[in-house]
Amino acid sequence: MRAAISLLVLLLSMCGAQTRSTQTEVQTESQSTGAAAAAAEVPTQLDVSAELKELRDRVQKQEIMVVEVLNTKAEMKTEVENLKKENAAQKAELTAVKTEVMNLTKENAALETRLAATVTDVEELKMENAAHEAELTAVKTRLAASEAEVMNLTKENAALETRLAATVTDVEELKMENAAHEAELTAVKTEVMNLTKENAALETRLAATVTEVEDLKVENAAQEAELTAVKTRLAASEAEVMNLTKENAALDTRLAATVTEVEELKMDSAAHEQELAALKTRLAASKTGIEDLKVEHAAQEAELTALKTRLAATETEVDNLEKITEKSKVAFSAGLTDSGFIESGSNNFNLVFSRIITNVGQAYSRVTGFFTAPVRGVYYFRFTVMDNLDSRTMGIEMYKNGQSLMGLYEYDNDAQSNYLSSGLTLQLEVGDAVNMRIPAGHRLYDDADNESTFSGFLVFPL
Repeated sequence: MRAAISLLVLLLSMCGAQTRSTQTEVQTESQSTGAAAAAAEVPTQLDVSAELKELRDRVQKQEIMVVEVLNTKAEMKTEVENLKKENAAQKAELTAVKTEVMNLTKENAALETRLAATVTDVEELKMENAAHEAELTAVKTRLAASEAEVMNLTKENAALETRLAATVTDVEELKMENAAHEAELTAVKTEVMNLTKENAALETRLAATVTEVEDLKVENAAQEAELTAVKTRLAASEAEVMNLTKENAALDTRLAATVTEVEELKMDSAAHEQELAALKTRLAASKTGIEDLKVEHAAQEAELTALKTRLAATETEVDNLEKITEKSKVAFSAGLTDSGFIESGSNNFNLVFSRIITNVGQAYSRVTGFFTAPVRGVYYFRFTVMDNLDSRTMGIEMYKNGQSLMGLYEYDNDAQSNYLSSGLTLQLEVGDAVNMRIPAGHRLYDDADNESTFSGFLVFPL
């Protein structure tokens, strides 16, 4: 802005000088020529007016250019702010992606743990099912043995019942035969009594009947012996009946116990069948769960593959960002000199800040005094210079690619230390150069205390 105003003042001065020269020439010609000068005065005044109008137009154009430069600067500031926001959003998004990858990794590990636990449960169910099948086989074997034993006991019980029925028949027959013998014995006794009574009356017949009596005695003895044998057989039969009754009672008890055991075995078998059905249901559910887990695992593997792809892309992007970040580590600061005053003479003088304080990225040259941008991005530059002013003017300018960006000037006469300090934020392309110059006829001062410094750093890459 100052340069434009200076240019405008210079042009107005030139126009004024030219106008005064023209007026002098007009006066001289008017003194020498008279009437001819009066005729030539009108075109000269018209030329001056045209030149003044042209100067006004040029000044207006300069003002328009200045306004455009200010608008461009405001747009650049807005763009820089937008780029900062976009960079912050990208960093937040990258952080969110990293967090999501970590969460998915943890979730995948948890799913793998659940899958391993499910596989273990399935193996345990298989082992438990095998044990139940073995136990069921043993129960079936025991049940078959029990059924065979029941059948044998049934057959034995039927045989015992047959024998018992035969024994009962024999006992009934013996009872009937014993009753017949008792009736016969009663009849014999009656006949003996009658014979005894008749013996007194029939003494004559005694001799004849003695033989008959003896025969009867013999026959009676035989009958008694036979009756004794029948009683013995009857006692044996009764004892055998009692034993059979006891044995039958024992068999009934064993049969009842066997029936109870068979019922319990049937109940156990039914329970085992229900348990087996439940196990089959659980096994089917486990198989279904395993299939679902396989499907879910396949989906998780696909998702994991996609995540790995995204992670690989993210890692590549991070690597690229890290490479850019490595290249983007740019910062420098340098002192001017330690030899005192530096004067520019009659021309602008390029300043070389040769005392390196910091030079990360080696983008600043202590030989040429130029900073060369290594990456495209937004940079910030700052300078501070000093001089002891004793009725002098100090000044400094910043250049980009040979074009002046700004200039600062200070006049004082107190012979004390005076400082100029300012800074700029610039968007630079790769290879753009920034340097500082002393305007013609000015000087600066520096010593070992680094009174005059030039610094800059990369704000963020683009």
